[in-house]
Amino acid sequence: MPKRQNPKASEPSSEKAKIAAVSGKGSTDQPSKPVSMDIDGDANMGEFEDAYDDEIEEEDMVERNEDSDGVEMMGDDDDEEEETEEVAEKTRQVYLPGDQLGEGETLQVDNSAYHMLHNMSVHWPCLSFDFVPDSLGNSRSAFPHTMYAVAGTQAERSYQNQVLLLKWSQLHRTIHDDMDDEDKDDDINDLDEDPILETKTLRHQGGVNRVRVLQSHQSPLAATWADTGKVHIWDIKQLMNTFDTPGAQVPTSAQQPMFTVASHGRTEGYAMDWNADGRLLTGDCNSQIYLTT
Repeated sequence: MPKRQNPKASEPSSEKAKIAAVSGKGSTDQPSKPVSMDIDGDANMGEFEDAYDDEIEEEDMVERNEDSDGVEMMGDDDDEEEETEEVAEKTRQVYLPGDQLGEGETLQVDNSAYHMLHNMSVHWPCLSFDFVPDSLGNSRSAFPHTMYAVAGTQAERSYQNQVLLLKWSQLHRTIHDDMDDEDKDDDINDLDEDPILETKTLRHQGGVNRVRVLQSHQSPLAATWADTGKVHIWDIKQLMNTFDTPGAQVPTSAQQPMFTVASHGRTEGYAMDWNADGRLLTGDCNSQIYLTT
């Protein structure tokens, strides 16, 4: 027959057993018994369990979830930015002459299409220009570059026109200008320096329709087709030397044409070219061609 125990009598020993189990010490009144643990590793307190513990844990879990959601949302934003960039790349098109620009569209230079691209502006527009040969070497590829050119203006008034002698220096490579610094290779050492432009001018009577330079660095000559019907030949060697000789003075004789072709009368023209021997062919708008030697 089972024995009936007094609940009051058993409470102290039971409480001692629980305390002993929790503290890890044995009890002399009664052997220790294992205390049941919940899945979180806390002692099961039964009806005396703190009801606020769960609420605090739930709040912590909610905060952790919000943090994790926040990270996911940031990841979504990055994905959206990448998709936007991909769409922008797809919508970018090459402009062809005759294409109509839509509302809000603008033309932008793609530097990756050019090894070197520099812009310049002059006071008056120039209808024609030509390069001047130099002694810096052919097929040179090392940056920065230096180059010389001659241009003729189309000014508002006839007496305002000029022949421009130009020297560009410190022309650096620009093909990588649109790249981010972290995307550039270690061997890319392009300098972000502005080019240098030096100019010499000659007074020119009438607008310049065409400029052609005799491609000989020993004695460079420049010919200009004026809208007055005259063709002027200029010895530009002394002027070109002043670019590389600080303080050099240009003699008065070098500021005037060395020869003027008046065979075309008052008929202007545009066709003009030199041959290697220094002979000049000119053609006017009346289909007349003249050879000057």
